[in-house]
Parts: sequence; structure tokens; C-alpha cells
Amino acid sequence: MSSFRNQNGVTYLFVMMLVVVMAISTMGVTQQWSVIMQRDREAELQFRGTSIAKAIERFVADWEIQKATRPNQWPRTLEELTKKSPKRYLRMVYADPMTGNKFALIKIGQEIHGVRSTSTETPYNQDVFKGAKTYQAIRFEAKGNTNCQINPLNPNAPTNCAPVANPPPSGKQPSTESSDPAPSEEAPSS
Repeated sequence: MSSFRNQNGVTYLFVMMLVVVMAISTMGVTQQWSVIMQRDREAELQFRGTSIAKAIERFVADWEIQKATRPNQWPRTLEELTKKSPKRYLRMVYADPMTGNKFALIKIGQEIHGVRSTSTETPYNQDVFKGAKTYQAIRFEAKGNTNCQINPLNPNAPTNCAPVANPPPSGKQPSTESSDPAPSEEAPSS
């Protein structure tokens, strides 16, 4: 009878060790899973931010054609990009995948020029997000007037293109003054 009691203690000890090993392995899997999910959200951030920036670029490029029906060259809201009047530039207004909230808008005056995340976490993928300390530092901005094309039949014809800056003569530093106001950033309103 005494040998039976000793075996119960060994079985109990074995089960306890098995539970500890399972808990440790579960912690390792959980950490790996969180990294996988973070990388997936980063890829989604890249897709959504780039989609919004390209939609803004297409919106601005179409302004010359739609001046009569549209009062502003740049969108004032992201919802304006989703309206089908006469064409839709963005399928839907995307949320920030890092936080689940709205993107912070990059505005100049009332015009939206891009978006950025509101997350203060550090990005894993430094190949894509070069030098970004936080996701807030990653900006998805439209390039500006993308309808700038020189007429191949008459290259001297006036265009709506911004003048190309000439490089400064050697030995002189370029001026850092700008007549444009600095872009402001607006946090999303909840």
C-alpha cells in the first residue's frame, strides 16, 4: 500500500511539470503571434496610407477637368474621396490599422494633403519605414499637382506646372525661405 502512495506523488509532480512546460511554450507562441500581427498591421498601414495618398493625387489631377462642378482642388474631407460624383477615388474611408481609430489628417489650411497614424509604437519593419521612430512619424502625403504635363506637340505652350528650380551656382547655398505655409497636422476628432 505504501508504494501506491509514492506513485501518486510522482504522477502529481509529473503533471505539474507538464503544466509549467505548456505555459512556457504558450508564452513563446503568444510573443511570436503578436509580432506576426504587428507586421500584418504594418503592411495594412502601408496599403491604406498609400491608397489614400494616391486617391488624393487622382482627385487633384482631375481638378482641371472638373473645375466647373467642384469648388476645391484638394479634398476637405476623406469622405469627399468616396463620393461617386462623377468618379470615386477611394472605395471607403479607411481607419488607422495600428490604433483602430481615424487617421490624423495632414492639412494645409482646410485642404487635406495626406494622413498619418496616431500610434506612438515603434515600427518593426525598418526597411519600409526607414528611420521612423514611431508610426506617427510616417506620413502618407500626395505629391501635389500630378496633372503637370508638357504638351509634346507644343513644348513652349503654357502649362499649369510649377517652375523647375535651377541648381544654385557653385559655392552658394540654396535659400531655405518658402512662401508656402508649413503643413499643419490635425488630430482626428472623436
